[in-house]
Amino acid sequence: MMSSPFASQLGTNYCPRDDELPQIHALLIEPSQRLKNLDDEIAVMRKALDKLSEERDALSAYVEGHRALMAPIRRLPLDILEEIFVACLPSHRNCVMSAEEAPVILGRICSSWRAISLATPRLWSRLHIVEPRSAEPSNPLHTSRRLQRLEVANSWLRRSGECPLSISLDSSPDPHMSPPIGSLPVSMNPGLFLSALIQFAPRWQNLSLVTQQSALKTLTRVTENDVPLLKELTIVCLGDVDYIDSAPWSLSQSGVFRGPSLATFSISGGSTQASELPLRWNQLTVLSLFGSTWSPERVQTCGIILEILSRCPVLQTCSVVVDGSPGEGLTHSIVECSFLHTLCLICVQTTVFTSGSLLSRLSLPVLREFTLRGEDAHEDGSTTGPLLSALAASPRLETIHIDSETFTKSALIDFLRGLSSTVRHLNITEHRRWQPEPVLTDHVLTALATYCPELQELVLINCFSVSDEALLCFIISRKPALKRIQVKFYRERQVDILPSIQSFTADGLESSITYKNIGKPLNTPQSSPWHGLPDAPSHSSWQPWPEDYY
Repeated sequence: MMSSPFASQLGTNYCPRDDELPQIHALLIEPSQRLKNLDDEIAVMRKALDKLSEERDALSAYVEGHRALMAPIRRLPLDILEEIFVACLPSHRNCVMSAEEAPVILGRICSSWRAISLATPRLWSRLHIVEPRSAEPSNPLHTSRRLQRLEVANSWLRRSGECPLSISLDSSPDPHMSPPIGSLPVSMNPGLFLSALIQFAPRWQNLSLVTQQSALKTLTRVTENDVPLLKELTIVCLGDVDYIDSAPWSLSQSGVFRGPSLATFSISGGSTQASELPLRWNQLTVLSLFGSTWSPERVQTCGIILEILSRCPVLQTCSVVVDGSPGEGLTHSIVECSFLHTLCLICVQTTVFTSGSLLSRLSLPVLREFTLRGEDAHEDGSTTGPLLSALAASPRLETIHIDSETFTKSALIDFLRGLSSTVRHLNITEHRRWQPEPVLTDHVLTALATYCPELQELVLINCFSVSDEALLCFIISRKPALKRIQVKFYRERQVDILPSIQSFTADGLESSITYKNIGKPLNTPQSSPWHGLPDAPSHSSWQPWPEDYY
């Protein structure tokens, strides 16, 4: 460092005198020359460095280019590469029309991969189709989007060759859309997409439809010979007015229900009684009947459910909505369900009494999982005794799913107290935040600490009234038998108990405790390719129509 008589004035607002200016000029002669010399040296060295960098980049491109030729993936046989591509597909649902995931993204890597992906039929054998939604269905832009989406769907499925197809169609309308008046043009036909899928019916293997009542008339064109491969059929029928043809018709006219391979069937809504459908009941292994939402005269009573179950000797999984009077249509005969291991009852009224009455007429020797949904009126004074007695007759019952509002607080405690010692997994869900008297409270959790001695897993969804302290006390009281605890609070955290719970992980406890910020709105994608899927991305910045769309 060079010394200067003006060191104390540097960096200040000091103004030198006239006699000091020559002195300052003299001090800068040698440093200025040295600074110029250094700048010249740096320029020379920088030029040399740039030359070296240029030479290095050229050599690096040469080396990396040749190394890329030796990449193992280039040497993979075509059949192995195809298997890798297939493994990139979602394993739990159908593929979506988006460049964010396979198979579309595979064709955007290079021309070779695009050729391989387009020539691999299995990549295109599963598709989730979302019909464009709009509050103005007659808008020409909306019509153009529908036709474009339809053409993409046709192109996608044509690439699947002769592969069996898994297709899910979501044609749910925009909730803000006003129904049109009069006849609709072809481009606005609610059955347009379903009609386009009919050509692929011989290769349907799994078919899921969420669409309007009027669109389902298209299925009447399908015969049982048209669907030889169909194994799974799911229909969610949305109520609407048939603006195209007012002639009476019924879903039972379709041969799609008599597919020779159909083993899994689910229907929700519609104006056709499920028991009237021409299904091959004796070959069904999975059955879900969620009833009609706008036909009060077509309720599914206990008697109807029993009559249906009597037709299904190999049924393994069943979910049904039960409506009407609990004892309506019941007989003293017992329906044998020798293979039924999973049963879900959704009761519209008097849930505890209705479920107990129905279960008392069923023989369930291999039942392992039982779900009870519905809100009880609590006006008939029914107790949990008949329900518990029916469940006790199933010696293999291990898993229970219930809604808290199905019971009063005392009834819930009685229910938990009376559960069989075989129960290992318990799931309680709350749906209503504001109740005159909360059901799932600290008192219930404290009581549960002494019941179900073999309980290994407890799942509480949307807890409103259970405190953090009570949850911690429960976990402490049930260790080390408790193996998994999952709680989703519909409130903010009161006390941080997570550090205390983490101390139990060494003993094998798997825990998941989450809190919801009820003041923060949820971001849900609108009209995205994932619409209608349980794992739809939550980011709201995704735009469905620009170049990122398939």
